[in-house]
Amino acid sequence: MSSSAYDSLPTEQLTIRSRILKIPGLKLIQKIGEGGMSTVWKAWDIPNQRLVAVKILNRQFANDGAEVRQFRTEERMMEEIRHPGIVQAYDFDNGNGNWYYLMEYVDGYTFADLLSRKQHVSETDCLLICESVANALDYAWNDHGVVHCDIKPENIMINTDGVVKLTDLGISRRFEFVEGQKDVPDHVLGTPAYISPEQVYGDVELDCRADIYSLGATLYHLATGRILFPGLSNEDMMRAHCDDASQARDPRTYRPALSEGFAQLLEAMLVKNRDYRIVDWKSVIAMARDVEGGASFKPRDASAAASSIKLLAND
Repeated sequence: MSSSAYDSLPTEQLTIRSRILKIPGLKLIQKIGEGGMSTVWKAWDIPNQRLVAVKILNRQFANDGAEVRQFRTEERMMEEIRHPGIVQAYDFDNGNGNWYYLMEYVDGYTFADLLSRKQHVSETDCLLICESVANALDYAWNDHGVVHCDIKPENIMINTDGVVKLTDLGISRRFEFVEGQKDVPDHVLGTPAYISPEQVYGDVELDCRADIYSLGATLYHLATGRILFPGLSNEDMMRAHCDDASQARDPRTYRPALSEGFAQLLEAMLVKNRDYRIVDWKSVIAMARDVEGGASFKPRDASAAASSIKLLAND
């Protein structure tokens, strides 16, 4: 977007936005995201003549040291984790009393946006998402010790070139390994529809398997148009993730065209006891690629550990 293209935006629109927020060196164009702690705007970076996304901590938290530190930690992790499948962040600063940082602007949409228009996503596209997110999080975990902790359709984007990108490390956690010991955070949050059982339990030794479960829950939603446990309160939904007796239907119940191998992939990612879940991201990628090739797998022993989905028995 050129400066002249920016100047073509309606004057009234720009005036209203400038009265709301003023960030030195930026012209805010459009609010593109909002949460309880912050807002995200599409903006024009005047010195560098480029479009960016800017995440701004809400003003009521500007003098809250703990919230500012967490916001800063989020930016640092996104800045350090340089991977084409993770949205890049940079330039943490304070302007006119607003704490903010810049991010690469992704010209595209989230898969939550897509679900609102299409109701479900094809198996082929789900496998693309699976491999793309797995590659990004394999790098985040193995090279930086980072667990995202909030994988969901709203946090997975696709740009106009078809590149899948993971965003929002707002509640992610870094685990440092020192002589075999982990330095772990006091608590971890997540989104009830996709949260892993160990996050619900408050297991302080989270690892990449928590994100594997959440990606499985996300893929189930994308492929079927339904979350695992609809119609429940947040508390009951989180309890259902942990309860062996609570199992969602085989995804083929809602989308019969889904392959057996794809259903088995989701079943393996959604095992409630992480000791029986797929062990790491490389195993997820390998299984997804086998599914792409038309493979199905030996049925897992469901008596050893329940999954959050119950597959139909083979004839």
